Parts: sequence; structure tokens; C-alpha cells
Amino acid sequence: MVLTILASYVRFMVFKDYLVAYEGECDPNIHSCFVGCSDDECTETYFYSKMVKHATTLETQCGVDITDCENANICLGENDTDCIITYCDPLTDIDSCSSETSTSL
Repeated sequence: MVLTILASYVRFMVFKDYLVAYEGECDPNIHSCFVGCSDDECTETYFYSKMVKHATTLETQCGVDITDCENANICLGENDTDCIITYCDPLTDIDSCSSETSTSL
């Protein structure tokens, strides 16, 4: 059991071998974006895409704080192999999409 805990610690904390999922920026004039609410009453909405990146890649591109990092919102070619951007699909996510037409990557 101790070896399992140690192996997990090394994998996740030292090598940062995991994927990070978060909300990325999305322009509803270009893509079909997911729509989120800023408060419980949903008086203010915002648009987002779903982002997935490998933790080590994200840290290399942005440092430890990804909140104001432009590179966190885009895939950067070959060195970003685990990067996935998902835009809202109006055919399957009709209630959570912006009204714009989806475009492909």
C-alpha cells in the first residue's frame, strides 16, 4: 500500500502526469460556444469552450497561474499533443449553445 501511495505521489506531484480540464475563452461570433451563468439567477451569461491539456504542457506554457494566459486557450501545434478544444454542438447540446453556427478547427 505504501508503494502505491508513493508511486501515485511521484506520478501526480513530481511528473504532473495528468490532464487538466477547464473552461477556455470562446468568441460566439466565430464558434458555437457553451453558455454559462455568472450567478445563481443567471442574470449574466458568458461564453466558453471546453479545454483539455496535459498538466506539464500547461505549466510550461503559462506557469502556475493559467487565468491570464493566452496560451491556455489555444492548442500550440505538435508540442501540445494532448490538447483538445471542444465547442458546443447545436445538434446535441442545443440548450447550452450560443446561437452562432459551429465552425470546425
